[in-house]
Amino acid sequence: MKFNTYSIIARCKRTGCIGGAAASYYPGLGAFSPYIRQNYGVIASQGWVNPFLNEIVMRSIMQGASAEEALHKALLEDNGKELRQISVVDCRGNSAAFTGEGNDPVKMHLRGDGYVIAGNLLTSKEVLCAAEQAFLDSVDEPLPDRIMKAMLAADQVGGDSRGKMAAVIRVDKIVGFPYIDFRIDDHPQAVQELNKLYEKHKQHIFDTYDDWVERVKQGIKD
Repeated sequence: MKFNTYSIIARCKRTGCIGGAAASYYPGLGAFSPYIRQNYGVIASQGWVNPFLNEIVMRSIMQGASAEEALHKALLEDNGKELRQISVVDCRGNSAAFTGEGNDPVKMHLRGDGYVIAGNLLTSKEVLCAAEQAFLDSVDEPLPDRIMKAMLAADQVGGDSRGKMAAVIRVDKIVGFPYIDFRIDDHPQAVQELNKLYEKHKQHIFDTYDDWVERVKQGIKD
């Protein structure tokens, strides 16, 4: 399964939120990426995707490995690793990434403290550079906002060279309680449509989420 795409995954030191977003010409992208296990890490898989890699990497992290250690170990066992593009951020904010030579150009990844931005078959390197700048420039904002701004910045300078169809944003805050989880599966301006959906509903989620979690835990309806 081939997902030529671009993505961002990240962790917020301040809140502990962890998540990511991705866009591609391939529909149904959100079924595969980002792959999140709250309290452990987040993974974005691209290129010729091997879904088993997500499980292998996450299992290592859950056993105490860092993002770098977990990814290195998983790739050693993958005969098709040069076809993969995979990013990892663990719950401590460690980041790791791999872009195999078999991915289609323009291909690259950028990584920093608590985040990875990656892509292949891009219109230019500026796609990821713009995403990184938008993410870093919004450091004081909620993680979902920062991720969405990065996606919009990448989209505005070209994004996927084939066009646009699918986009997803997913951020987890508390295990078992869905937080931010929106996707667009078939639209020629998928990232823009994703942003419209996100902007329409985000404030209600921000305003009510913590209270909802507490009421559920206490068994209170009103």
